[in-house]
Amino acid sequence: MDIGKIELQIQDIGAEELERYKEIIFALLYCGGLSGVKNGRTVIHFDEQGIFKGIQLDYWPFRRRTS
Repeated sequence: MDIGKIELQIQDIGAEELERYKEIIFALLYCGGLSGVKNGRTVIHFDEQGIFKGIQLDYWPFRRRTS
C-alpha cells in the first residue's frame, strides 16, 4: 500500500468520466469536505449540465456550548 495514493477502479465507464470522479474526490480531500467536517455537511455542486462546479462546507467553526 502506498501512502498518499488512492486507486479507483470502476467498471463500464470511460476515461473522461473517471477523470470527473478523480477531480471531485481530490476536491473533497483538499478542502477537508470528506473527513474534516464535524457536526456539519459537505455539499457537492453541479451546474445544469451535471458539470462539477464546487464544494460547499457548512459547519460551525465555533459554537458556545450550553451547560
